[in-house]
Amino acid sequence: MLKLRRDPRYIPDPVESGKEVRFRDFQDVERSCRVRDFSRTGLSFLLEDGSLIFRIGDVISDIRFFSFGKEVHSSGATIIHILDEYQDNKVISRIGCRFENAMDVSTIISGDKVTRLKNEYTDFIHSLAVEDNLDQEFVHLTSHLHYLLTNFKNRLKEEDEKIQDEEEPLRSVLYDTLRSLTFEAINDVTLKFCDQFTGITSKFTDSKQHFIHREYFQKMLGGFFTSSALFERALTKPLGYAGDYEMMNIIYRNEFEGKDIFSQVMNKVDCEGTAARAVRNRREYFFGKITSVYQSTPVGSGCKIASIACGPCVEMADFLKLLPSIRRPVSMEFIAMDQDQNAIQNAEQRLLPLGKDFKDIAIHVVRNNIKELILGRKKDHSLYADADLIYTAGLCDYLSFSATNRLVKELYRYLKPGGTLIVGNFGPYNPQKFKMEYGSEWFLIYRSEEEIKDFARGLPEDITVSVEREPEGVNLFLNITKPL
Repeated sequence: MLKLRRDPRYIPDPVESGKEVRFRDFQDVERSCRVRDFSRTGLSFLLEDGSLIFRIGDVISDIRFFSFGKEVHSSGATIIHILDEYQDNKVISRIGCRFENAMDVSTIISGDKVTRLKNEYTDFIHSLAVEDNLDQEFVHLTSHLHYLLTNFKNRLKEEDEKIQDEEEPLRSVLYDTLRSLTFEAINDVTLKFCDQFTGITSKFTDSKQHFIHREYFQKMLGGFFTSSALFERALTKPLGYAGDYEMMNIIYRNEFEGKDIFSQVMNKVDCEGTAARAVRNRREYFFGKITSVYQSTPVGSGCKIASIACGPCVEMADFLKLLPSIRRPVSMEFIAMDQDQNAIQNAEQRLLPLGKDFKDIAIHVVRNNIKELILGRKKDHSLYADADLIYTAGLCDYLSFSATNRLVKELYRYLKPGGTLIVGNFGPYNPQKFKMEYGSEWFLIYRSEEEIKDFARGLPEDITVSVEREPEGVNLFLNITKPL
């Protein structure tokens, strides 16, 4: 039997930005997308929310393939497959297409090797004089902060060795004293320095300035900042994205966590930052909303509450712990939904034991794909239907406007008349932003109150819309109430 030989496929280095395609979509919008892989006969590229734009069989009249900024091929192309993936809390579509005209791959690969050599060696030469391209005040602050943190770390190691020889309970008292004193000092130091860093970086006008300064900052100070359990997880992203359930748990615990005193203090400093306090306030905010729904539900009836991208679901657990003291003849149904199996297991361990003794309380912890929810592909809507309260706390900090708007319209459908949908998003004010981005590459999409209100675009005109905020003024909450 004759076997057809398949053209070899080439996969560019994920960190290499040298391969992209450019084309106009059906709305005549110019698109530029990173190439996932390519061969002589076709390629696949990555496009945020691409399955909202393309369908299999669509034709792109002219797709231009660029390698290191140089156009190397142009052809018509037909979409042959679409695969949605979830990366960094965004829905990314891998779009596969087949060329009308074959591409000369061997010439491209040869040219790539020459270009890569030039680029890498030029980068090496430039790196030897990197400080010439840096803001000198930024360099001075970085060096000074490095000096201070090095001294703190070394002194803590010396004090730790002394304290280890002491007996309990004195040893615990000494450790507590050392942690407390160090926390106050390092917290003051980092707050002062990060305010100054923010003042400098806020003047940068392009992404390259941020990139080279962030690289320098991490090279000089990264080891100090990622000794924090919170920032280490934000940087390494073990589940593929920042803001995962365990990062939320670290913030909620707000403890001196770490292998040594310095690490414990650095983690506590991060957990006491403005953004972290806002996350804890967010927990209180949704706890209050759940309690309000329960207390306003008429006697003898029931209510349904759903959390989308629920994470560890601590606010529901807080309510279940309170429930015995405010018990009323009202039934409740909780739905905790996430697409991460780790988050689901964590929520189950927290919620199910608390609800097992209540016969009139139903708890559903379910794993669903956010993309399917955004596109309305879920066939059985009964689990979410007729909800009194639906909320998503931090998901939209990472989603595009189009994806969030689609999600809002879909979730609104599940509300019962008089029900409320709440969408959380970080507002423009976040004093911890510099530290998050430069210290751990934790990036959010910050939106103004008006931008958040715009999430409701396309909903019926008779809805009630308002924006609330927690006490820090960092987290904003869009409230959309369905008319009776």
